Amino acid sequence: MKQKLKVLMCSEASFINSGFGNYTRELLTRLHKTNKYEIAEFASYGMVNDPRDRNIHWKYYANAVRDNDPRAQEYSSRSDNQFGRWRFDKVLLDFRPNVVIDIRDYWMNHYQSQSPLRPFFNWVLMPTVDSAPQQESWIDTFLHADAVFTYSDWGAQILQQQSNNKINYVGTASPGVDLETFCMKPNRELIKAKYGLPQDSFVIGSVMRNQKRKLIPELLVAFRQLLNELENDNSPLANKTYLYLHTSYPDAGWDIPELLRQNRLLNKVYFSYHCSKCQSTHSEVYTHPCKVCKNCLESTSRFTSVTNGVSNETLSDIYNMLDIYVQYAICEGFGMPQVEAGACGVPIATVNYSAMEDVVHKLNAHPVKIKSYFKELETKAIRVYPDNNDLVKFILKFMRQTKSRQEEKRKETRKLTEKHYNWDNISKIWETFLDSEMLFTAKRNWDDPPKYLQSIQQNMQNPPKDNFMSVYSVCSNNLGDPSFFGTSLCLDILKDADYGFVQNGMNFSGTDISQTYKHLQILIDNHNQAEYARSSKMLFNEDFIEYSNIKSNT
Repeated sequence: MKQKLKVLMCSEASFINSGFGNYTRELLTRLHKTNKYEIAEFASYGMVNDPRDRNIHWKYYANAVRDNDPRAQEYSSRSDNQFGRWRFDKVLLDFRPNVVIDIRDYWMNHYQSQSPLRPFFNWVLMPTVDSAPQQESWIDTFLHADAVFTYSDWGAQILQQQSNNKINYVGTASPGVDLETFCMKPNRELIKAKYGLPQDSFVIGSVMRNQKRKLIPELLVAFRQLLNELENDNSPLANKTYLYLHTSYPDAGWDIPELLRQNRLLNKVYFSYHCSKCQSTHSEVYTHPCKVCKNCLESTSRFTSVTNGVSNETLSDIYNMLDIYVQYAICEGFGMPQVEAGACGVPIATVNYSAMEDVVHKLNAHPVKIKSYFKELETKAIRVYPDNNDLVKFILKFMRQTKSRQEEKRKETRKLTEKHYNWDNISKIWETFLDSEMLFTAKRNWDDPPKYLQSIQQNMQNPPKDNFMSVYSVCSNNLGDPSFFGTSLCLDILKDADYGFVQNGMNFSGTDISQTYKHLQILIDNHNQAEYARSSKMLFNEDFIEYSNIKSNT
């Protein structure tokens, strides 16, 4: 009988209600049901004996540890350990996958390219391309992946352009949406009343975390402009129009009370409040970040957040209250709330840039024009500011349409969402890919005999005086991989040797070619240690591996 393909997916734990967690759960559940693959999950933020893992029916490796664990200090010693760096190679040696899939951001998975076990698995990435240009080191990493999916067609175009079509782009596999939970509900007026809004109100809304790249200030300015125009026209809609923000405060973002005061909107913007005690949700205008819960009468009702979130059923109610959904950001890797709103039949206005362009094309959303482009210092990427005038014109035009025409638009949006963002269809894309055996040709087999590398000292008695030739010699003779010389990592450490210093933020420290040798020697040592562990089939008596095996067997 033909052996099943062994697929390891590295992501946030599939029981976490996050974008990466939801994608992992929806995909692995469907792949597991086919019974064609041996599935394993390497779960960031998942722990051993985590009660939330009870619905995981495939092999499960936990990455995180509790605060009182003796290994907590090691776990916290590097920022990328939370994404799996510290346990990745041990998971590989235990599971021995044919394919490793990672759907996260570059800084969450680039360590995988440096694994000494990289020749033994096919590496499949789906990076969140949210802007152009992508950094050169990112493109270099994507070039070394065996296959690359993207969250959006726009992201695919950017990667292909920057790599001159050398990245092995396979296709777009955008996240889907729970089409049963997120749906068009009848009696929207009653839902508005349930959450504290007037039944005859016209509600413009957005669901977003309160962070720098989300354009909450611009959205409030645009909303004030809309109200001014309605008031100038003596429109009765002026008193019935509200903005609804499902967001967080306080957070690492905007000062919302200040923005409300500046734009004279304190009584015109509603926010979601969620009680951490009784789990009830209601909406109110802002007076304080924490309020008395209307249900249990405790002072435990706060702005929603990552740690104080509402259920999907409640979120579906919130979308159904909206007459128009607005996505306002300088960039997006995907922008999941747009699709959730679309599933609820809410017409969408979104910035015509980044992955938001996909929603314009696939859901026939209104493309908000770009007012200006700018280069962001932190990311070196091009970002945008939308044209508020264009957004206001669209909303005014939509408000003046008949109720029947607005309802037609809602039905059209729902139908297009069903077509383009269906989890079954998205899973089928991955299944078709995994069944294409011609793609899976790892350089080495897990049972191959070991190949040890010589240390630099054994082969550098008369090193070239030139840094360039010295590093090239090590790559060719010691690492046994001349192609490594052209990687972004190798070029960076060569640059540091040439410059004679290393910059970390505002701090500078001296360096020379000897430090470069030390860096390369670490790679050699890691390779040799991994080869020994692999060829000897070393067993790791660690709780996360034992737990994985026990859970699989039961």
